[in-house]
Amino acid sequence: MRAMIDPDETKPYTVVLNEGRIEVVDWEGNVVLVCGDAPSAEQYAALMNQAYRRGFKAGLRKGRNRGNAS
Repeated sequence: MRAMIDPDETKPYTVVLNEGRIEVVDWEGNVVLVCGDAPSAEQYAALMNQAYRRGFKAGLRKGRNRGNAS
């Protein structure tokens, strides 16, 4: 069983070794990618975490601005 990650964490995507496979999984434990080597998996996870943070921050700013418009 895989440990789940809280989706509010700064790194919702992680790399796990599962029965010999190197997987990038999301906060719900869903396999997003299977890679042939750990460095590639770490790079993909880092890029996805960066995209998540940027999207989250953009949405947060948009929500704050919407609240101020009232």
